[in-house]
This record gives sequence, structure tokens and C-alpha cells, in this order.
Amino acid sequence: MFARHCAVLLFSLAVGPLLWAEDAPVPDPAFQSCVKTLMAEHGWSTPAEVTAIECHGAGIEQIGDLSAFTALEKLSLYDNHIEQARLSGLTNLKHLNLARNRLKQIAISELPQLEELYLFRNQLGTLTLRNLEALKVLRANSNRMHRFEYEALPALEKIYLFDNEMEHIDIHHLPGMHYMDVRENPMPDPLYEEMDRMTQVTILHDGNADDW
Repeated sequence: MFARHCAVLLFSLAVGPLLWAEDAPVPDPAFQSCVKTLMAEHGWSTPAEVTAIECHGAGIEQIGDLSAFTALEKLSLYDNHIEQARLSGLTNLKHLNLARNRLKQIAISELPQLEELYLFRNQLGTLTLRNLEALKVLRANSNRMHRFEYEALPALEKIYLFDNEMEHIDIHHLPGMHYMDVRENPMPDPLYEEMDRMTQVTILHDGNADDW
């Protein structure tokens, strides 16, 4: 424990005041460096003032605990090396972009204002979304997904799931859906026929696996 506190103190002295809680793991140095630069540019002095974090192509491997960033509305970490992410309690977050990373696992909860979620070009095998009542756009194409499960996504309008490995998807409990793209998935013809009968929704598909 003493060694850990010494490491945290040295890290703090090297880069300035800690932005993450002292009892949390020391965050990814590349991520902390990017956040500190953004804070300096915008004149933010504490994590609670930060409204947007955009760190693209910065070599970030871990996100860490973001609970101190209570005003955060946009988190965009496109094109990094993140393999897993757990995000919760960010009650003001509206935009989350973790596309083009190395994600194999993601868990999100308590994001009541999240409207846009971008997870494309990762390595996700499954994706479960629950109680994201404000979510309007989901882009999770070009993963390795064989299962997409959801509950209570009443506002979801546009869903991009093409170029995955799904054989089935529930299309009947998305009341806000206007558009879905599930091309390049090995789904059976009866499911595609079911999709075609939903004339009030645009659903793109390529037929069975023999067709593409």
C-alpha cells in the first residue's frame, strides 16, 4: 500500500494535480496527458469542469475511472488501443465514440442522456445495451458480433450492425427504429423475409450467406 501511494505521489508531482481519484488505479499516461492538454486549452481547472474529451490516435490503452468528470457531455477516443471499457454514472454524457479500437468487452450503465454510441471496427463478440432511454444512433458495424441483446431502448432510430457474425436479431422491440443495416451477417432467409414485412422501417440486408 505504501509503495502504491508513493507511485501515485510521484506521478502527481510529475504531471501536476491528479485528475482521477487517489484510490483509483493510476490512469493510462497517454490518456492523462491528452486530458491535461485539453484542460489547459479550455481553461478547465478541475475534472468537474470538463465537458468534452477528444483524444484520437493517441495510443491510449485504458480509460480508467471517469467518475470525477461529472459534467462530461462528449467522450471521443477514436483510433486507440483500448481493449475493454466500463463506463457508468456519467449522467450528462451524450456522445460516446470508442470506434476503431481493440474492444473485446464493454459495459455501460447509468448514461441517461447518451444519444450517440459509436463502437464500429472493434473486436466485440457480444453487445448488451439496457436502459439507455435517450440513445438515438448506434454504430457497431465491423466487429465480430454474434449476439446483440437489448432492453429499454425506446428512442433508438438508426442501427448499423453490418459486417458482423449474427444469425439472429430481435427486430420487434425497438419502437423508435426507422433504419437498420444488417448486411453481411449470416442470418436465415425467414428472418430477412420478416424484416421485409416491416414496411414502416428501412432495413438493409443481403439475403442468406450464400448471397454474399
